[in-house]
Amino acid sequence: MLKPKIVNNVVFDLGGVLFNLSEQATLDAFEKNGVKNVNEKYKKMIESEWFRDFEIGTIPPEEFRNHMRKLMEIDLSDEVFDSCWNAMITSYPPINRAFLRRIAEKNNLYVLSNTNVIHVKYFEPIANWPSYLFKKRYYSNEIHFRKPDLECFNFVVNDAKITPEDTVLLDDRIDNIENAKKAGWNAIHVKEQSALYRIFNYDTK
Repeated sequence: MLKPKIVNNVVFDLGGVLFNLSEQATLDAFEKNGVKNVNEKYKKMIESEWFRDFEIGTIPPEEFRNHMRKLMEIDLSDEVFDSCWNAMITSYPPINRAFLRRIAEKNNLYVLSNTNVIHVKYFEPIANWPSYLFKKRYYSNEIHFRKPDLECFNFVVNDAKITPEDTVLLDDRIDNIENAKKAGWNAIHVKEQSALYRIFNYDTK
């Protein structure tokens, strides 16, 4: 459980924390649409420099799709491609609506997520967050930094005008947690979504 006298700012990751995420669902969707050796090609994609560029917003979605079409050796329409790409975002638990409102009563809430414009256009209408809920949402494709780079955490501190010592990151990736701590933040590794509610002693019944 968080100590409210220490933490004023709570920064949420999205995939694996607020949203349920399954990369396998995207692999299955691409395979269903004719992509061969999809696991190998997906691994090559996420390790590529152009994928990093897409996540920090320096290449447009059209260029990303064309890279992927060439890599996957299949010509999918934009609509089909985006549907496959977004399949990994499996659900936004309804409990999060009341949960976040409760946390926002005593803390300043932020989002810090490695994401891209295709995902953002898909998940924001699903979450339908009220405008007052988050002080600010920091998406890697918009701020041009991504976790776990230290510059990403420093950017948020400077832009939001918060202090690392009373800020906590909730994230499902250990490399993000480790570098947030190096930047002076508090950080908690959320290994499963149910742990998120236990951290705040939130009653899910």
